Amino acid sequence: MVRLHGGTSWRRGCRIALAIGILALVPVVGKAAPTAYDVDTALAQLGPRPDGSPAQAQARELLLAAMRQAGLRDVHAVSLAGVPGKPPQTALEGVLPGATNQEVILSGHYDTVTKSPGADDDGSGCAVAIAAAADLARTPLRHTVRVVLFNGEEQGLLGSRAWVEALDATRREQIFADLNLEMLGWTGSPGPTLHALPVRRRAGHEMGGFRPAGAVLLPPGWLVHAVLRSGDAVGWPLTMADPQFPLLMQLVQRSVRVRFGADSDAFQAADIPAVTLSDSSFLSLDPTYHKATDVAARLDPHRMEQWTTAVAATVRRLDRLTGAPLPEDQYLVLNGSVWLRQPLWTLGAVLWGALVFRGIPGRWRGASAEERARQRRAYMPGYVFRLLLLVVLFAAPLFSVLLFPAAVLALVPPRRGWLRLVWAILGLLPLAVYVFALIGGVFAGVVSFRGGFLASPLVLLLLVAGFVAYAVLLAIKTPPPASSPRG
Repeated sequence: MVRLHGGTSWRRGCRIALAIGILALVPVVGKAAPTAYDVDTALAQLGPRPDGSPAQAQARELLLAAMRQAGLRDVHAVSLAGVPGKPPQTALEGVLPGATNQEVILSGHYDTVTKSPGADDDGSGCAVAIAAAADLARTPLRHTVRVVLFNGEEQGLLGSRAWVEALDATRREQIFADLNLEMLGWTGSPGPTLHALPVRRRAGHEMGGFRPAGAVLLPPGWLVHAVLRSGDAVGWPLTMADPQFPLLMQLVQRSVRVRFGADSDAFQAADIPAVTLSDSSFLSLDPTYHKATDVAARLDPHRMEQWTTAVAATVRRLDRLTGAPLPEDQYLVLNGSVWLRQPLWTLGAVLWGALVFRGIPGRWRGASAEERARQRRAYMPGYVFRLLLLVVLFAAPLFSVLLFPAAVLALVPPRRGWLRLVWAILGLLPLAVYVFALIGGVFAGVVSFRGGFLASPLVLLLLVAGFVAYAVLLAIKTPPPASSPRG
């Protein structure tokens, strides 16, 4: 994972010999393929692998050998034009041919920062991709599976962007999805995490002008659903965005610019469905991230085997799809299920209807003009709150979930003053937590307000107005119904 924005030659030779020796202990193809932990251990023994270093060239040879041993075909290195002033990029590729030319990509990156051996970041992703391919090689496939390992990730996703940019329109359309693997298997992880990161569409990838360059793109809901269900099927349930605060982090990611990136961004920016699978999240990052202590000994071999099984299961689930479903990037993952706009809108509409029924005023017939005016003033905050809830439902159904608790509480407003204060605090709490998360994310360097509010400032204004209307609704005690005059 990248945040956007030595020894003697004799010792180096010993490390290389040890790495090769570890892989040599694994039986050749036809008996058993190397495990993810085997490959990662050998890779990390080479030490730091920054772009242009001798260790990175040695890592390429090691990974190409492991890919062949795993049963991948047409294994080769691809030279790519790099950014001026940077070393050329080299991607490593191998395929498992399928019955069609539609491809599922398994990606990771083999470069590291200068001081880290990168066992977790991201030797683990490369190793799991190779081990999962070995698992997939045991059964026939409809889709072609291509393993692509990049360098240049730590310099700003240079390798993956160069690889995607080199694809022509036909090749891009043949890629069904990319599963990017990043930082897997570290001991102490709070849980496997699925990242569906928002990115800006890059110029030249408008796909017929459906969305302009610069538009915010997210992975489609069908891909997120497939990954989640695959994890459940093999006893490896994933959470969305963050294991501790999944809903809150999803809303934050859809609000402002995320300051971390992964190689899946390069695919998604070119309108190729892509997600990143990881044992790290923005709030639970591996403590050895970009440090010299990121060594293979602190990874869990069993956990890497579980990741291998889950990745292979996801590819097999995708392989059963005969075509890509309609893209839908307006969704939230709630309790492990993907909720698209329509179910969220339906739930909000039910709440709105209940509020309308609850807000029918008292008997005004026969009341004085003064009494009727008093009733209108008292009921006005309820009208405004319901109106704003309805507008937010249509304008931004995903963010309307922040208003749902207030809508439920507004159905049963208490009459006692102190209880109404409690009701007001409970209803406003989602907004307070959301704002606190946005500000905290900025101070923690996780997100940035540069680029504005992704869902448009109007949505934020409508949300705040809705909560203000709710607070006023609780502050004004609803008068009892006016009594009809006696005959």
